[in-house]
Amino acid sequence: MLPILFKIGPLTVHTYGVAMAVAFLTGLLLIRHEAKQKGFNPDIAYDIVLFAMIGGIIGARLVYVIDYWRDFVGNPAQMFAIWTGGLIFYGGLIGGALAVLVVIKIKKLSVGKVADMVAPAMAVGSAIGRLGCFANGCCYGKETSSFFGVTYTNELASARPLGVSLYPTQLFEFAYNLVILGILWWVRPKLKSDGLLFWMYITLYGFFRFIVEFFRADPVFYLGMSASQLFSLVMLVAGLGIIFVYYFRTNQLEVKRAGK
Repeated sequence: MLPILFKIGPLTVHTYGVAMAVAFLTGLLLIRHEAKQKGFNPDIAYDIVLFAMIGGIIGARLVYVIDYWRDFVGNPAQMFAIWTGGLIFYGGLIGGALAVLVVIKIKKLSVGKVADMVAPAMAVGSAIGRLGCFANGCCYGKETSSFFGVTYTNELASARPLGVSLYPTQLFEFAYNLVILGILWWVRPKLKSDGLLFWMYITLYGFFRFIVEFFRADPVFYLGMSASQLFSLVMLVAGLGIIFVYYFRTNQLEVKRAGK
């Protein structure tokens, strides 16, 4: 596809890097909007996004390097070339979450409220980021003979093998992240419990990612599943469990109030 967007002299602008920049900028604007809705100073969004970006990129790249360490043995400097792709979502989720918790601790904010502010931004940021993946060729799918397969021929693309029709799993992920965003945006005014929107995001993402992993060319890690698929299954189960606890507590409170 288009790993390199353009060149100006010695300057090379990678499409993936541009997509990630747009993803974080869009997330910033959305978090500012949500912060206003929840009565926070919207400028808190800058701290949240900055820490999430640093922690998320470190976590996502660290997990990628661990998974594909053989690719870096001969050229260790490539471990830091994040603009060419190679970020794993669940590493970014963990790293970003830990970094944002630092902001929450320093600013003495509500964990649940901040998590709900961030959830829609995560969905839209992931959607935009996957367009960068599609252009770069990373996060590619298995070989397919179906009509919607895509073929990479650019030697700079990360997809392998070249010249073979592959499932466009990046576009699958772009689509389901937009679906998640639409669901979150629709239900957010109806939810009264802080943190519930975030756990809905975790549940939905885990569900969709688990399915898409069947079409991705990720290596098997355990029980016939990739590491990302196992992690998405953990997300799905954990999210459903916590949502159940939320509603169980809500029902218990309503019963107690009705008994008074």
